[in-house]
Amino acid sequence: MANNKFKLDRRKFIKTAGLVGGALSLFGAAGAGLAAGKDKDSHTGYGRKFYGEDQFFNRKPFLVDKPTYETIGTPKRIQYIENIFKRNGEMYRLMYPRDKSVPKWSLDQGYETLPEPLKNYYTKDPIAFDEFKKAIKKSEEQHENWPKYKDQYILADAWSTAHSSTMRGRDSFPPEPQDKPEVSDFKGIETEAMELKSPKHGSELIKKIAHSFGATLVGITAVKEEWIYQGYLRGVGKTNFEAPKHWKYAIVIAVPHEWDAMYANPTYGTSYDAYSMLRYISGKLTVFLKEIGYSARAHVPPTSYDIIMPPLAIDAGLGEQGRNGILVTPELGANTRLAAVTTDMPIEPDKPIDIGIKDFCSKCKICADECPSGAISFTDEPEEVIRGFKRWRINHDKCYTVWNSVATSHSRGCRVCLAVCPYSRKNNWIHNIVREVDPRDPTGLFSSGMLAMQKKFFKYHGGQEYLPPPDGNNKTYNEAPDWLRSEEWFNL
Repeated sequence: MANNKFKLDRRKFIKTAGLVGGALSLFGAAGAGLAAGKDKDSHTGYGRKFYGEDQFFNRKPFLVDKPTYETIGTPKRIQYIENIFKRNGEMYRLMYPRDKSVPKWSLDQGYETLPEPLKNYYTKDPIAFDEFKKAIKKSEEQHENWPKYKDQYILADAWSTAHSSTMRGRDSFPPEPQDKPEVSDFKGIETEAMELKSPKHGSELIKKIAHSFGATLVGITAVKEEWIYQGYLRGVGKTNFEAPKHWKYAIVIAVPHEWDAMYANPTYGTSYDAYSMLRYISGKLTVFLKEIGYSARAHVPPTSYDIIMPPLAIDAGLGEQGRNGILVTPELGANTRLAAVTTDMPIEPDKPIDIGIKDFCSKCKICADECPSGAISFTDEPEEVIRGFKRWRINHDKCYTVWNSVATSHSRGCRVCLAVCPYSRKNNWIHNIVREVDPRDPTGLFSSGMLAMQKKFFKYHGGQEYLPPPDGNNKTYNEAPDWLRSEEWFNL
């Protein structure tokens, strides 16, 4: 049940419901909800709007036949050496070889001894060489003075370094651990841990940083040993191991799938759009934490993680587990994908929440009705006990069979249970009313009414219809966005 301090007594709720009912009829609210759901302004996630619709300037009145730059004579191709970053890159490689070998050139040798085409370039423009020498001197001064300013600007430096780290090398990001956690989680730390004013300050800081990297939701929890996988550890291999002592806290981050692709599922989408974002967010967060002196390890499904995500996110206060086994959050519903970063940074954990997901799932059962594989339980109450925890039964093997049946051949997946969940709705006024009123209703009448609207006005195909022939007809829960429909763009 919802937190007592937010409950309304029965009489007050019925009175409130009556006022709302007087303003909006059931059919009017349903129609308004459907219209609002089509509005792209209601998208929730990284970026207020998708598909570039934030570019609000109307260019049509200003279209011209020719570019406004002026052309004189015959245009020529640019030489790479004319680009300052490419040119200076060559200079740095001569002065500071990547293999740490003896430098091939130094400033005091002058540009006359440079190899071509550098020698020719600076012979024609010796002033540019003078500026390069000044730039090197200023860089040396900055490094000498950095200890004076380090404390004041360490967050700006860590934030910038985290972003730039995604551009280094050709390996996956974040890099997979190559050693035991006690080594790999501390690799790259070159500064003493910054002393926080308090754990609360640490939590507020790390949440703001995670949001700046693109996280939609962020929660923090202490790491429970029962959520850590046993038998295999990244960087070590198959092994049984003690829970690393420095895995004190987990910063749990969540993002949604692209909304319209998710609604069209299964034939037009998989989970990789969200997971690719999570890799960069968690990777940057890992670099940031190490830059300010704390251990860090990114855990990103579907393969690069050592901790199970849904219960960790429940502990962190992001949401509750639904009938479909997926985390359901107030903001994103079941359209929620998770990653985490474990750390020894002293931060304040969040408390879990209870917005009545279990009670709602007990009477909803839409995801079980629509599941193409029949993997989701229909029982009124959770019936299965797994490792000491009670939950609804999910047949993962049946689910995986459907994953391998959908039309998308390379990045397989099915997210029908996410798309049809009544909580997976966009950020518009009618759904915000539901989010606020339902958890405060002690009677359950409001959710029952909303559920009746959901089943009455939303289109469902049912079960195997989502599968390709011969088992089904490649139905989608909703129309795919035009940018995913090949027939809109190609002669097929």
